[in-house]
Amino acid sequence: MTHAIDGLAGELRGQFPLLSRKLGDDPLVFLDNASTTPKPRAVIDAVVAYYERSTANVHRGVHTLGEEASQLYDDARREIASLIGATPGEIVLVRGTTEAINFVANAMKLGDEDEVVFPASEHHANWIPWRIHGKPVPMPIDDDGVPRWESLDGLITSKTKLVSIGHVSNVTGAIAPVEEVVRIAHAKGVPVLLDAAQSISHLPIDVAKLGVDFLAASSHKAFGPSGVGILYGKKDFLSKCPLYQVGGGMVSLNEDIGVGGFTPRDVPFKFEAGTPAIEATIGFGEAVRWMRRVGMARIREHDVAMSRYLIDGLRAIDGVRVLAADLPLERRIALATFVVDAPAMTQENVARALCDMFGVCVSAGFHCTHVLHARAKLSGTVRASPHVFNTTAEIDRLLEGVREIAG
Repeated sequence: MTHAIDGLAGELRGQFPLLSRKLGDDPLVFLDNASTTPKPRAVIDAVVAYYERSTANVHRGVHTLGEEASQLYDDARREIASLIGATPGEIVLVRGTTEAINFVANAMKLGDEDEVVFPASEHHANWIPWRIHGKPVPMPIDDDGVPRWESLDGLITSKTKLVSIGHVSNVTGAIAPVEEVVRIAHAKGVPVLLDAAQSISHLPIDVAKLGVDFLAASSHKAFGPSGVGILYGKKDFLSKCPLYQVGGGMVSLNEDIGVGGFTPRDVPFKFEAGTPAIEATIGFGEAVRWMRRVGMARIREHDVAMSRYLIDGLRAIDGVRVLAADLPLERRIALATFVVDAPAMTQENVARALCDMFGVCVSAGFHCTHVLHARAKLSGTVRASPHVFNTTAEIDRLLEGVREIAG
């Protein structure tokens, strides 16, 4: 098992400049990848190269730099689309997962009685939009925050307009049975939105195979820059969506807007008014190339081995409760959310101590999942989320810290 983890991690660690940093006298142990991932040198270099050699707006300037920037930007869209088995015309570039979900929520023009079904364990980005748009119908979850998927069929009614699910929980690491969800929803004529924020850098994704109607994801959790993400949507839906912002770049050429109207460009450009996040998009495209060079199958192999090592290690410590610890390895990614029973310490205190005393960076709090924590009767948790560059020695460092704090 350690070879499956450390072999690939050892091959890749040197490509991440951040990992050479120390926190005090301790080497940095970065275990907060569910929040955001470090960036490999290839991504950093791609962004710097845009600034140093090709700084220009895209699809505007008729000069060499403008043409270079536009080519880099368009190539990035193609790379991102191919990662999930989509075409470039099905990819709307947005600021991130949250904006992508809100795009769908606004575009569907849901009425007060139009129902949206989603697991109660969802991140706020896939909870709060349905408080504002339509009528939320949360799917029950168990005491560890895992959805009761068997309840889905009974929750879909004639009023249901959308089923919206996270591909992977940002708290339990549980992988949703997407194809089964799609089968049930589509049998009743209901589309499915997939929040792939936590899965896009861990699991191979093929939107055609999964059958989802929409997919939302971010660059920054997939080794790319912050500030850009994607909405995948089937072309027939996107073509019918109303405009949600207007301005430069989304208008057809050769029109006299002053005469009293305009015609928007085709999908996806009609949704991308203004200057986009050019360098972030280029960086996202390079992050996709980097993941492909590594290989999504190898990333998943590391993920499964790391899951076992991390979960088993935490479960062996007295005074530690791991959420959804019994989930089979094939149904989870390498992410562990846990509670440390440490006298007079909150879970935020635990995370702070892990950083200050051991150089281990983890997340703590509610992780934007207040409903899940309420169901689990918890006032906060600690989350360790390793990725492909993490080693067993780093997990051992985390376990050492948790063991000492738990007393």
